[in-house]
Amino acid sequence: MKLTDEECATVRQAMAGDLDAFDALVIRFARLVYAQSFTILHDREEAEDVVQEAFVKAYSFRLRLLQPERFPQWLLAIARNVARDHLRRRHPGDRDRGSGVPEAVEGLGPSPLRAAEIADDVARLQAALGTLPKRYRRALLLRYVEGLDHRALRREMGVSDGALRGILGRALGRLRRVLAPPGARVRR
Repeated sequence: MKLTDEECATVRQAMAGDLDAFDALVIRFARLVYAQSFTILHDREEAEDVVQEAFVKAYSFRLRLLQPERFPQWLLAIARNVARDHLRRRHPGDRDRGSGVPEAVEGLGPSPLRAAEIADDVARLQAALGTLPKRYRRALLLRYVEGLDHRALRREMGVSDGALRGILGRALGRLRRVLAPPGARVRR
C-alpha cells in the first residue's frame, strides 16, 4: 500500500508524538488491521483486541519506524505478531512446534483483491469520519477504536450519560448516511 505525501507527513508527525496525527492514523488503518487480525484469529472480539494492542505497541515503538512510507507494512507486522501471540495463548501446546503458530495459520492474510477492497473501505471510512464534527469523531474513536466503555467515555468527554448517548447516536447516524449507497434508505 503506497502512502500519499500527505499521509507520509501525518506518519512523521505521529511518530514525533503528535496524538492528533496518530488518531488520524488509527482512523485510516484500524479496519485494515482488524481485517488481517480477523483473518488470523477468526474471532471478532480477539481481532478487536489485537487492533487496540497493535496501535498501542505502534505508538510505544514509534521511534523504531525509520521509513514513514512503510508505516502500513510495519503496523500490519506488529498486528500479525500480536495476533499470533493471541493464538499461542489459545493453543499453548503449539509453542513446541517451532514458531508457535499452527502451520495452517502461517502466511494467512487477505488476498490482494481483498486487501484492495479493505483499503477502499478504509479510505471511505476515513473520508466519512472526516465529515463529522470533531466531537462526534472523537466519541466514535474513543468508543469503537480505543474500546472505552460508557462510564470511561463519559468521564473522558465530560458529558452526562444522556448527552453521550445522543452524541454517539447522532455520530453513527451521520456515518451511516455518508457511507450508504446512493438511494439507500438509512435508519436514523
